[in-house]
Amino acid sequence: MRYVLFALLAVFVILIAVLLTRALRLRPAKTDGHAPFAPSLDEDGALRRFGETIRLQTVWPRYGEIDYTPFRDFLPLLQKLYPQLFAVLEVNTVNEYGLLLRWKGTGSGAPVVLMSHYDVVSADPEKWSHPPFSGDVIDGAVWGRGTVDTKCILAALLEASERLLQTGFRPSRDVYFSFTNNEETGGDTTPAIVRWLKERQIEPWFVLDEGGAVVYSPAFGVKQEFAMVGVSEKGVVDTVVRVGGVPGHSSMPRSTDSTYRLVDVLSAVRSSPFPAQLSDVTRQMLRTIAAYSGFGNRLVFGNLWLFAPLVKRIMMQNGETAAMLRTTVALTKLRGSEEINSIPNTAEVGFSVRVAPWDTTESALRHIAESAGEHAEVRYDYKFEPSPFSPTDTDAFRLLSRTVDSVYPGVPAVPYVMNGGTDSKHFTAICKNVYRFAGFRFTAEERAGMHGNDERLSTQSYLDGVRFYMKLLQNISEGA
Repeated sequence: MRYVLFALLAVFVILIAVLLTRALRLRPAKTDGHAPFAPSLDEDGALRRFGETIRLQTVWPRYGEIDYTPFRDFLPLLQKLYPQLFAVLEVNTVNEYGLLLRWKGTGSGAPVVLMSHYDVVSADPEKWSHPPFSGDVIDGAVWGRGTVDTKCILAALLEASERLLQTGFRPSRDVYFSFTNNEETGGDTTPAIVRWLKERQIEPWFVLDEGGAVVYSPAFGVKQEFAMVGVSEKGVVDTVVRVGGVPGHSSMPRSTDSTYRLVDVLSAVRSSPFPAQLSDVTRQMLRTIAAYSGFGNRLVFGNLWLFAPLVKRIMMQNGETAAMLRTTVALTKLRGSEEINSIPNTAEVGFSVRVAPWDTTESALRHIAESAGEHAEVRYDYKFEPSPFSPTDTDAFRLLSRTVDSVYPGVPAVPYVMNGGTDSKHFTAICKNVYRFAGFRFTAEERAGMHGNDERLSTQSYLDGVRFYMKLLQNISEGA
């Protein structure tokens, strides 16, 4: 008996030692305390040029008529704003309004693709504090639709390139700027651009699009800025479930009515969530964030082999973190009778399903069909598979991390899975290194302005973003 107790004590001591060792190994990345990369800029001119891109109302609606005039005017405006750069760029138009701009490099290394979209969603002037397409600088911020999503990237890329060109800089590898006109509606311009590159056997070294940004305290109360870099994004399957019954008058309802059957479907789908799991990327994200937190977080996140069930339970309590763990199903549409006193022959529900990278659209549809039951007919209106995970142990990701640290000293790059979607998903067909990160510092208020009211970006954030893309272009050349 005594030997058993000694054995148990030894196991306990070893366990504690392992837990403490793994926790203590989680430390912030070393930084040399350098000053941020801050080359001089024509700050007033940069902000004015950015504002001019906002004034063109490039709204590409999902439904209704499109005003093509601002889209026709956009390229001439860019050529006027950044004349030296466009004097050396090779301009290719795709799908009439998509822009694929090539800055020819001095070497033969694989090119880099830097993305943005210049279409924006609509804005109701009555609900804004300032005109939504003014592009004016008010109270230290540039106001207008697209300042955050995502004309800031487009303008900053061109501003950075124009400034570098003035210093005699030329990239050592080709740089492609991919600017699309219908990202917000899932349009066909970016797929056409990918086909254009594929037909010419052009395989990028890496692709960088919108996605994460430099944000403060993204999770678990950690008081630190992080550069959140999307390395995958969820797929989409817009799912419709229909059930049938016998139509009739509302004065004689039955349990087999289509509407009651639809209620059963809703209950069944809600009570059958997709299983949660901690992917390798999410584990890496948690460990990186924990390194900048207190010992308790480091103890837990440094030992996910033991505490994963607890961590999943905690993350499931918050909608944003819960979505990182599984495929999600959002109820977005209901349709029954057109008349209040009529029981319809059929009733249907629409689900927006965001498919986690370890699932497929087919498995998601199968899961919903099994949950909905035998009386339900399940179909999809649109689907796109989740993006594969882009690796983080690569020169491309390290270059991105190094660039972040140059402009935002001490801010680590943290990989994560995006719950939303971007056009970059199409590039995974020709490139394994597809990253989603905007080189700006976004506050929570600025992020909330995307697709909302009073969208704006602080002038300092925009200028820091210009410097980020300047440094990125320099590092791309040094890494050739």
